[in-house]
Formats: sequence, C-alpha cells, structure tokens
Amino acid sequence: MHRLAAMLPLAALAVLCPGRSEAQAPLAGGLPGSWTEVNAFAQRVTNDFGDWSGAYARVVNPRAMDTFYGEVLALRGFREQGIQVGAAHRHDWNPRLFHVIGVNVGDGSPILPRLRSDAQLGLRLGSRKEWQVTGGGSYVKSPFELYDVAATGSIAWFAPKALLLEVSGRYNTSQPGTIRSHRIQGVSILTPSPRRSFSLRVGGGSEGWQIISANTTLRRFHSQEYALAWREKLTTQWALSLQGDRYVNPFFSRTGVTLGVARYW
Repeated sequence: MHRLAAMLPLAALAVLCPGRSEAQAPLAGGLPGSWTEVNAFAQRVTNDFGDWSGAYARVVNPRAMDTFYGEVLALRGFREQGIQVGAAHRHDWNPRLFHVIGVNVGDGSPILPRLRSDAQLGLRLGSRKEWQVTGGGSYVKSPFELYDVAATGSIAWFAPKALLLEVSGRYNTSQPGTIRSHRIQGVSILTPSPRRSFSLRVGGGSEGWQIISANTTLRRFHSQEYALAWREKLTTQWALSLQGDRYVNPFFSRTGVTLGVARYW
C-alpha cells in the first residue's frame, strides 16, 4: 500500500500526544491548545512513473481526557489523482492507559485506499512515565479486491534533554493470495528549545502490493523510506515546517519536500 495511505498514523498520535499535562502537538515544542496546519508537497518519481504533488490540512483539538484529529489529503501521483479524509480520537483512561482509533476514507481513486481503519492500546511505564508501549491492528481496503490486515506495535522512550526515541513495527497479510510482509521504523525527535524541533524517521521492509493505476499493481517487493523535518515557532501562535522525504523500491524512487504552516489557538 502507499506510504501516504494514512496521513494520521496512530503510532505518531500515540507517541507525540501523551495526553493531559504532557500533551504536545507533533514537533511543536509543547504549546498547549488546539492547532491547525496546512502542508503542500512535491516529489520527483523516477522511471517515468509520474511525479507526485498535493496538499493536506490537519486540525487537532485536545481536551481534558480526549484529543480529536481531522485531516483531508489531495494527492496527484502516478498520473492519477484522489482525495482522502480522515479522523482519529485518543482517550486517556488514566495517566498511564490510553487508546487511539482512526478511520480514513478515499474517493475511490486507485492511488489511495478506499477505507483504512486503525486501533491501538497504549501503556506508559516508569516512574516518570518515560516509557510508552502500544499495540493494535489495522485494516486497509483498496478500491479493488486487494486488502490488508496487520498487527502493529511500538515502544518509545521520552529521554532526558527533550529527546524522544521510538521503534515501531507492522506485520501484514495481504489478500487475495495471503502475501506476508513486514516493516520496521525508527523515529527520533529532538526539541533543543521551546521554539525549535528536529525529527528523523527511517523505515524499511517488505510490501505486499502497491497500486499504480487501475491496470497496474506492484507486488511482493522491499522498500526503504527516510524523512528529515524541522519546525520553527515564529511566534506563540505561528510555526513553519520543512520536511525532506525519500522512498526507494526496486521499481522507482521518490524524493521531495513538504512545506507547512501551523496556527495555534
């Protein structure tokens, strides 16, 4: 499935929004309250598969025990185009136990899932709740007969000096054909000051399928992905972000940048 299949990955929501007084917007340096952001991206794709471009908008509304997320994505890729909307909800049952559920729905374009649903249960451990473990599952249905069922999990460490380290994994079964695949990903986020943060994400593994068009589907291959991001608060209400991405598989590579602006309320 496509790496942009879900713009609201639950692992990121679980790790970056610990809930209650510890809550923070991703890469925002801990400013409380609701926030919105708009991002535009462009990516060059090799071997004449067609470049990618698009934009997405995200809204986050944290409350005492709950956080609500909404997002819309417009994507042009592989000479196709599509729109996807998503929503997610996080509930903290107590200072250590929480769950996150999310749903994404596509417009039927072949380059986006028709439906994706995710659920995770998380537990914070340690005297400072500095360790966080999550486990859950995922279902992804393409506009055609292909679909995925996966088990997911992660472990994160909120280290001293504003450093976050996380490792997550996914074990996937694609149907029809019972194609097994797996991926592992590592994320590190450094917040050296309340105004600035940096993140590095590295992942790789196998993929069961990736739809290129209504008539073309890549199957059973390995891929790697990398992303480096920087976010800077200009004021207490506004922030800018810049991210570089690279994705590689045996058929093509995809390289590009994402620019974004965030507003805090």
